[in-house]
Amino acid sequence: MKNIIYYIFGLYIISSCSPNQDENGDFLRGLDYETEVGGNNSTIKNIKKVTTTDDVGDKVVANYNYTGGKLTSVTSDDNSFTYTLTYTGDDITKIVYKNQDATSGDTTINTQNLTYLSGKLVKSEGNTTTSSGTVIYVSSTNYNYASDKIKSIVTKIKDGTNTTEMFTLQTDYTFAGNNNLTNFKYSLTTAPGPVTSTPIVLTTTLSSFDTNKNPLGTLPLAFKLVSSHFDLDNNVVSGLSVNNYKTAKVVSNVETLTANFNYTYDKDAYPTLGASVMGTVAFEYAK
Repeated sequence: MKNIIYYIFGLYIISSCSPNQDENGDFLRGLDYETEVGGNNSTIKNIKKVTTTDDVGDKVVANYNYTGGKLTSVTSDDNSFTYTLTYTGDDITKIVYKNQDATSGDTTINTQNLTYLSGKLVKSEGNTTTSSGTVIYVSSTNYNYASDKIKSIVTKIKDGTNTTEMFTLQTDYTFAGNNNLTNFKYSLTTAPGPVTSTPIVLTTTLSSFDTNKNPLGTLPLAFKLVSSHFDLDNNVVSGLSVNNYKTAKVVSNVETLTANFNYTYDKDAYPTLGASVMGTVAFEYAK
């Protein structure tokens, strides 16, 4: 039960810096602040900390660390995960995600190298290794768009020798107009072969959006898309929306869960707290 609960809350947990930073330092190049950021107040804020607490008190804290106006890492208070970003100019060209298993203590390292075409992320390639450097998986991901909106992401995963295809991860996205993400379906299927298993499918529906600003709205599209396939528990796909959903429904192969959120907002129309019967999500912003 806990994984899918954290999946619902994880829609708000992790994100990172921008390949597109405009002249005033905001991570919003190409966006019209009044029509695409949400809310009537023109003040723009970058997220600094997100604290997620579930209904039994388990907590995840994500800290956003900036260098020279760019967010260069995201770290947890308990050192369970770390994101490190590398830039070429204003583009994020490498993302390294380290994750420590809470039970075994084992650490895995996922390294992704990003490729752009006409300003859009179109591909990422890399591998997942143990802390000692042994390659576990090799991956290649394609990002597909409908106009300026992400339509689907498809990741092919091979074994450590890069010879045998093992899995395919795919996410399909649906938006309401140009503003909010209303549905996305995540599926994991095994490659054709003598041994197959039932695909794992998670379908999430987001609804009842407010008219205020998304706390992850100023974070980079490229990072959100990459992390959506390699860090499911800490998924930041909700940051693709301009506003904040009040209802999240997650349907898996084995269960259905719904969370209804109530928000507290600051004077600039940003949420400072989201609460439901499953716990809370608190937001702090950079000064």
